[in-house]
Amino acid sequence: MRCKKYIYKVCAALAFSVCSVAHADDLENVIKIGYARVNLNTKSGELTGPPGTTPPGLGLGVKDLDVLAMSYERRLSRNWAVQFQAGVPPTLTAVGAGTGQSVGTVATARIWFPTVLALYTFADVPVIRPYIGLGVTYTFFTDQKSSSAYTSAFQGTSSSIHLKGSWSPYARVGFEYQLDKRWIINLEYSSFRMKTVATVVTQTPGIGAISRRVDIKGYPQIFGLTVGYKF
Repeated sequence: MRCKKYIYKVCAALAFSVCSVAHADDLENVIKIGYARVNLNTKSGELTGPPGTTPPGLGLGVKDLDVLAMSYERRLSRNWAVQFQAGVPPTLTAVGAGTGQSVGTVATARIWFPTVLALYTFADVPVIRPYIGLGVTYTFFTDQKSSSAYTSAFQGTSSSIHLKGSWSPYARVGFEYQLDKRWIINLEYSSFRMKTVATVVTQTPGIGAISRRVDIKGYPQIFGLTVGYKF
């Protein structure tokens, strides 16, 4: 429910921005769809738990992602636009690192990072038009699952995991090439900050529920190639 509430807030902010400048000249809608490669560039702290329950040096690594990227853009003038972007949420895979590298896959989850951006296009540049963007994103997770390998490593019977969401500024630079009046090709590079806390609760025979946690920080870099349609 909290995730849905944040999505509604992002959508409402976009709608307000569009409506507040509805009088601007040369309004234009653009839908873009394509491929994005997300290099997550994460670092984790050590997994911690109650004294005597967690060996030192256990960390987490996160695999990079391939994303089907989608966005809606409302052009407000020749130079300015507001964009809402989302995509099909990929599966995030966390693996053991440090002394826990042999465990393999530790957890999986769907990762979402809907984003609202203000874009400025250098419209007077011929042929290939550069642009810059700045906005905000909210990263959150669904379908969070801990692996049986993790549970077995701690001699448990079952485990559950929760990954905390976070807000972050979001920056982009890109280039657009106009194929004709309606179609464009877009190449972009984006970056933002990702910060989460993973809390894993393992049911352990003879002891009960043991909660462990690890901090994860990253500065994802996104390389995207999309095709856009104006209407």
